[in-house]
Amino acid sequence: MRGIRLTELIDHVCPPLRERMAQSRMPRAMRVHLSVFECIRAIRSREIADGYPLMFLGMELTASDALPHDGFELVD
Repeated sequence: MRGIRLTELIDHVCPPLRERMAQSRMPRAMRVHLSVFECIRAIRSREIADGYPLMFLGMELTASDALPHDGFELVD
């Protein structure tokens, strides 16, 4: 995965996610750069093949080329 490691993404996402959870504002989805999405999709290929949505940290994961490689967006 170019630009960011999955563990780094988790480290970046957890603080704002914890804050939202403490406020009972769990996002329904998270957007990441397409390269990050493809990496996670490859890891979860069996689940996707079985018809499940791609989930990551309890949220549906979607891709956006508008985000930087190390960026993310929590979606309400």
